[in-house]
Amino acid sequence: METKEMETSKTTEKQITDQQQPHDHTAAWAEAFYIGNLLFVGIFYIALWLLYFLRYSKTSDIGRHHLKQALLGSSITTTLFIIINVIIILTSGYASLTGLLLLELYYMILLPVFLVIGIIAFSKAIKDVDYNYPLIGRFIKPIDQTR
Repeated sequence: METKEMETSKTTEKQITDQQQPHDHTAAWAEAFYIGNLLFVGIFYIALWLLYFLRYSKTSDIGRHHLKQALLGSSITTTLFIIINVIIILTSGYASLTGLLLLELYYMILLPVFLVIGIIAFSKAIKDVDYNYPLIGRFIKPIDQTR
């Protein structure tokens, strides 16, 4: 009899916990948009800003942390992409050695580094685990672990 009551009480506690913390996928969406922005600059950057404005106040601390880092990382990569393209346009154009070298630098060195970070962060976000981006993660205030 006692075991049945204990099972019922555990089930009720789990239901209450599930009701208090519904499944929130904002962190995973933020990381997915971050990865998408690396591959298709602009479209997913705008989507990431929309996610920020629509979901930031409603999401968990971990979701907020992932969202802020993904937004900062996307801002950095988008800015680098725009700077490289402006340099190419203002110098010798896309059909030049300068254009080739700058785009190779971006696509062969910078992009894979940011992509690996994004994949790791995405896998952590799916599991609802906090993750700090290397280098840029220190500029974002971490979540409070004492709560």
